[in-house]
Amino acid sequence: MYVDPKKMKSARERRAMTQENLAHQARVNVRTIQRAETGLPIRAETLAEIAAVLGMPPAGLLGMPPTKEPEVIDAEAEAEVEAEVQTSLKRVTSGDQVIRALERASMSALECSCEPTDANMPVLRKAVAAIEALMRDPWSFDEMPPLRFKSLIDRLESVAALNAALAELEREGFALFMATSSQYVIVPYGTEEGIMATGYKQDPQYVFAARFLIAEYVSERVRVSPQVNWPLKVEVDDEVPF
Repeated sequence: MYVDPKKMKSARERRAMTQENLAHQARVNVRTIQRAETGLPIRAETLAEIAAVLGMPPAGLLGMPPTKEPEVIDAEAEAEVEAEVQTSLKRVTSGDQVIRALERASMSALECSCEPTDANMPVLRKAVAAIEALMRDPWSFDEMPPLRFKSLIDRLESVAALNAALAELEREGFALFMATSSQYVIVPYGTEEGIMATGYKQDPQYVFAARFLIAEYVSERVRVSPQVNWPLKVEVDDEVPF
């Protein structure tokens, strides 16, 4: 997919980020950022990761591809349509990756595509419990996202618990995969009564979202349906930024 270099650079600079900063937060090589900002194509899932860090939808960064022969354009269009009907998630290699995502996320979702058995349930239970303990509910007045720790010790212990759970998953032939994205939702707010609510005329906004999936470990990426049971309803933005 082709990124508009001016849009990408403008969005990055508005957040006072260097190419290196953006690459680190999007979990891509800095050369990928450099390619995008010079108008070279990048993968659809990479664009989604970059857009999530910049707090905007992928469509807000898209540019026009260079002119090519019609048959080449048609072949690429078909490939892009096929890729866009699925979402790509990357394997999580450390508990810190999970926590960093949840420290930014306004909502998150955890799924599991593994077949549970009596033998693997203890491992799956431990992993799910470790992740769900850190996920915050946007409808909870007491545990609103994003994730926050009271002390560094609490954060380190959570990283250690996640690392142990990830190691056990992989010994069973499973892995945790993750994708981040920017979603257009109406964000609940806390009321004086101590409950969460949304206003009748409240406008949606783009928020950072984290999706986790426990699945069989057969590759570093998995492709799944884009349908997610998010805790907040995703709205349609008729006016894409830029």
